[in-house]
Amino acid sequence: MSTTRPMLTQREAATACGVSRTTIRRRQAGDLPNAVEDPRRGWLIPVEDLLAAGLRLNAPAGPDADTAPAGRGLSVRGI
Repeated sequence: MSTTRPMLTQREAATACGVSRTTIRRRQAGDLPNAVEDPRRGWLIPVEDLLAAGLRLNAPAGPDADTAPAGRGLSVRGI
């Protein structure tokens, strides 16, 4: 018996993975090959694609995800 995992909108995927919608859109260009555009809901992304791309579902958001000014996210790379 096969179970089908849900398809998430960009916003739902971003929330579920604890990343921004911009990150989902960037990853969609190459890492989410099975995303499809629905005329009513917009882009739908299979959970399998998110997992295969290395994103974690229900990942906690960063400590200042709600307070960081738009476009000024903090990066910890190189630290």
